[in-house]
Amino acid sequence: MILKEYQRRTLATVRGFVQELAVWLEKDAAARSQDPDWGFDWVKRAWTRTVSGRPYFPRRNGLGEHLPAFCLKIPTGGGKTLLATRVIDLVNAHFRRSRRGLVLWIVPTTQIYNQTLRALKDRDHPYRQQLDLSSGRRTRILEKTTPFGPSDVAENLCVLLLMLPSANRRTKETLRIFRDSGGFDRFFPLEDDPTAHARMLEEHPNLDTFEETTGFWGRYIKTSLGNTVRLLRPLMILDEGHKAYSANARATLEGFNPCMIVELSATPAKGANVLVEILGRELNAEEMIKLDLHIRNKASGDWQSTLLESVEHREVLESAAQLHEAESGTYIRPICVIQVERTGRQQRKPGYVHTDDVRDYLLQYPGIAPEHIAVKTSAKDELKEADDIGGLLSRACPIRFIITKHALQEGWDCPFAYILTILTNPMSKTGITQLVGRILRQPNASKTGVALLDESYVFCFSRRGNELLKEVRKGFGMEGL
Repeated sequence: MILKEYQRRTLATVRGFVQELAVWLEKDAAARSQDPDWGFDWVKRAWTRTVSGRPYFPRRNGLGEHLPAFCLKIPTGGGKTLLATRVIDLVNAHFRRSRRGLVLWIVPTTQIYNQTLRALKDRDHPYRQQLDLSSGRRTRILEKTTPFGPSDVAENLCVLLLMLPSANRRTKETLRIFRDSGGFDRFFPLEDDPTAHARMLEEHPNLDTFEETTGFWGRYIKTSLGNTVRLLRPLMILDEGHKAYSANARATLEGFNPCMIVELSATPAKGANVLVEILGRELNAEEMIKLDLHIRNKASGDWQSTLLESVEHREVLESAAQLHEAESGTYIRPICVIQVERTGRQQRKPGYVHTDDVRDYLLQYPGIAPEHIAVKTSAKDELKEADDIGGLLSRACPIRFIITKHALQEGWDCPFAYILTILTNPMSKTGITQLVGRILRQPNASKTGVALLDESYVFCFSRRGNELLKEVRKGFGMEGL
């Protein structure tokens, strides 16, 4: 995949930083070998040499060691995940100096988890192809229920995908990754070797044990996934990194003893070490996103007429897409994302726009068939059916309308999504703010040359103009635009 200019610039900065890290880490080790008191913050030295004008906030891992942690501030639609796969290669080549080892890839939501897992497992996907290129086609994608041993990590680039709530230690005793498990015995000493357990705890004092105080047999280490990760000192990729800045989340992630944390975020949290900042206008200049954004706000309170207008506009877009395909061979199937107020079976009541209300209305429109409509809620995920036929971008996929409430608020995007139809209560303040980023990604990361297919559209009703514009601006701000 050909990288955009801002992506190449981002990776050049990362390469320079990790190279500086390797240099200063060696100097720190040499100083400590002479006298432990001669050590210094080698991460800060590397940061200053790379981006001297940017603020730096020191962090330490669970062993009390200096922890390189940096953030790539990339707006929605900027290819953060692709950049992450490239960063893994740079860190392994210039800092870890090994194509093997563990990468702990942490995401905040089920939607992002499934999307990322599907891409990383697909050997034909650019993300997986980049990992295979980095590892010499020795890549293993792991989940928290996947057993693996020392030889797997020694011989492969292992990417372990976790959701942030699964890694949260607030209720650690009830979480699988912190429970003792026979699947990871090979990483730990034998049960009847207390001396080896003591030696491992001396090197990794933050490992979970069964005994908090020394007993007859001494402290005995739990053979859990959590402890295994701590031993392996992973490179950590933190998607939507701004969601992991609570004291508890930071302590949990640092407690995995990572060798480095790479955050991806459109809107970094206060205290993040922003190594690279890309602006929204750079994405637009590189044809990555659909701008301008057109807003059509109907004065009436009739949601049906608003929906009808968006349906008709989608037809106009599809006609333009078909003509474009005939001329260029590029397939685009414009999709309309519709936000409703109610989704549950028992929540269909007068005065509220329900999923079934919208589905029934759409099916009355000539040419719209049941298979053209998919519902995505916390309880129902009809988008899964598209995965079985190659995903939403496949020619075999018939979906043209996606009805949702909150399930697609963040972390989901589809280049074919062109229209956002807001049918929520006019007093709602989250309609546009949370969903605006879902329709911005440009198909094939390049403009078509057809104005209708290079821009995005929002339809809503009964919103005062100034309030509407405030919501749009806030939504763009939340997407780093």
